[in-house]
Amino acid sequence: MATPMTARILDFDPGELVSAYGDSPRFNKDINSRATTQHLARLNAVLQTSIDLPEILRLFNEEVSRSIAITGLTFEHKASHYEYALGEVSGHSTSYRLQTKEDYLGELTFYRNSQRFEDKELVFLERLIASLVYPLRNGLRYQEAIRSALTDGLTGAGNRISLENVMSRELDLAARYHQPLSILILDLDHFKSINDTYGHAAGDQVLKSVAQTIRATSRCADMTFRFGGEEFVVLLNKTDSEGASITAERLRSTIAGLSCIYDKKDIPVTISIGIAVFDGYESKENLLARADKALYIAKANGRNQIIMAKPTTEPTLQ
Repeated sequence: MATPMTARILDFDPGELVSAYGDSPRFNKDINSRATTQHLARLNAVLQTSIDLPEILRLFNEEVSRSIAITGLTFEHKASHYEYALGEVSGHSTSYRLQTKEDYLGELTFYRNSQRFEDKELVFLERLIASLVYPLRNGLRYQEAIRSALTDGLTGAGNRISLENVMSRELDLAARYHQPLSILILDLDHFKSINDTYGHAAGDQVLKSVAQTIRATSRCADMTFRFGGEEFVVLLNKTDSEGASITAERLRSTIAGLSCIYDKKDIPVTISIGIAVFDGYESKENLLARADKALYIAKANGRNQIIMAKPTTEPTLQ
């Protein structure tokens, strides 16, 4: 059975929040009490201690829980593809779409199991949310700054710094929990000829189209990185050699059939792919080197093909 939900759109002038529930004198008395004023002052002070978005939401959840019985909350900002959940997110819920005159700030939902939220609780929640507006905006901007620093400006894929960070984390998790992990290095075939024949603007368009195709085709859309000029890396967690081969072939065949039009000209595009499977203990440098060597063999053998690196215990690649 669907869980009951209330939904509100809050258009904030943070200095003049008007409740969706009207101007009941009883409610106004409750939300303007000395205890409420003290709580809001504490909340404002606490939320100023961080610009990290997850930490801001964690602190906000902690402070809300002091006055209103909630079991968890979720936050989603669709424009930046950001989602956050804390606690138990089931049962009765109340949801808010946060909007100021300048910014869309996302969707915030509170949950609890025991009973529906009362009107006076919802009025108080709105007061608390008003205190979240500026810290939330700062957190979103900080999140975007971090994302920009870790993203390739042309293709939107992760950059080398992002790859280093994510690989360190994923290799550590794979080793700790004995899970498979594979890496693909993809290189556009004859990319210099594309630039020479069609121009560098056309080459940039091809790179963007290939990056979009990789993200759309791979289930690990957030683990795609631009490794070099025309090279991309796809990191596949919880994926063994068989799964990596299937993903690689899907990418190869999809890109070979890609219609990349620039200046009314259809530019043919193919890729070569090297695959390496994490052995459970090797360094990220060694894993990348094995995949890169496999890629070199794929290109030397005629391009538009896939080569799998043999395990580290064997001295050569097939």
